[in-house]
Amino acid sequence: MTTVDIEKAIQIYKEASASTLSMMEYVLLLLNELQKNIQQCKQAIEAGDTAERNRTLRKAQDFLFELMTTTDHQAERSDRLMAIYLHMNQCLVQTHLTKTTEQLDHLEEMTVQLIASWQVAKQVTRRRNFTTDRL
Repeated sequence: MTTVDIEKAIQIYKEASASTLSMMEYVLLLLNELQKNIQQCKQAIEAGDTAERNRTLRKAQDFLFELMTTTDHQAERSDRLMAIYLHMNQCLVQTHLTKTTEQLDHLEEMTVQLIASWQVAKQVTRRRNFTTDRL
């Protein structure tokens, strides 16, 4: 098996895994990937690696845009969530312009808070769905 075949198999596996996730698990996956790219971008800026900085910024934006598309616009708090995502995107744009990690520190804090909030929501939903009054 060649390296290309292995990479293709890994990609197919990732796509199949993503397609079987619940929406909350998918959002958490996106947020975790966003956080990973923020950290990689910070490292690239500190190392002076312009190509890696640009690549990780683009990937982070892609994850944010995907988060925006997964937002249920009929939900009560969707407007607030969209405002947060838009603010996060502005932080990425500002990082691209200033080439500093200042906005990334703020963005990483926000991402950590969102991950924690979604994890709590996932636990509450799981408890509500699997708890009964019967023994």
